[in-house]
Amino acid sequence: MADYTYTNAYISAKETSILNRDTLARITSDSADALRLLAQTGYGGGEGGSAGELADRELSQLRAFIMSALPDTLYPLLILPYDAHNLKVLLKCRVSGADPAPYLYDNTMFDTEIAAACCRGGEFSLLSDTIADGLNAAYDDGRLTAPFSISAECDRAFYRDISLRSKKAIQPVSDYVTAEADGKNLLTFYRAKRIGLSADDFKALLLPGGSVSGDVFTGAYASNAEDLRAYTFGLDCHDAFSAAAEAAGRSLSEAAGVLDDYSLSKLLPFRYEPSSPVPVFIYFKKKTAEARLVREAFAGNGGRNG
Repeated sequence: MADYTYTNAYISAKETSILNRDTLARITSDSADALRLLAQTGYGGGEGGSAGELADRELSQLRAFIMSALPDTLYPLLILPYDAHNLKVLLKCRVSGADPAPYLYDNTMFDTEIAAACCRGGEFSLLSDTIADGLNAAYDDGRLTAPFSISAECDRAFYRDISLRSKKAIQPVSDYVTAEADGKNLLTFYRAKRIGLSADDFKALLLPGGSVSGDVFTGAYASNAEDLRAYTFGLDCHDAFSAAAEAAGRSLSEAAGVLDDYSLSKLLPFRYEPSSPVPVFIYFKKKTAEARLVREAFAGNGGRNG
């Protein structure tokens, strides 16, 4: 059994430096020096670049840490979404002829050369049997040739793999993964409504593994419901979904923050267990939320303040 005592002590010391919305608001209040002030916090290694580049470097370091801190039975639950991104980039660039290199993440589970070979040959079992089950047929019938269907098919295949892996983890981690899927699906619900996606297109974007069934989401969407409050009574996520509905009326960023808190609520009761992997998952969640806030804080000028 893995011993997380040292890792969790390290995380406990690092958590105090995670940037929140208020801190970022103070940093960006001085538009001339905002990026310099951000770099002075040590964010993104303290080097130059846009806010987006700093966030990418910070997340790269985070992924490397996660893969060293967790065993290979657990770190895929956090890293595989980045592999899904890489596969989507490789497939889309294969269609368009663009160079994928500038858009690929490093420190991921699967080597990008292996992933690229899978995309060329249309055989994805080198990634995992579960991913292959979802993508091989999609490749054969042409669903991996258009940007929308590439994204939908890859996300579903990878999150199905994540969901199956999570069932072998301890309950707080498994519950966290389920809550994450619910939150992502609810944000997809709001985004789809804002851009006017068809019901079929919305259904194609839903991720597996959540506690709220796809039928609940698609039923609400087809009924043109404003939110899912009337559809989730009795479910554990009901209060969080209700709070997210209120927040979404102001901004999707606020709704995402509410849903971050909901997924974290599955872990926080176990945050002081020094021999548990739970603090690693909490740290990852807080750091990824930090990266989103950094990008949002600098979004008004393209993330290149200063």
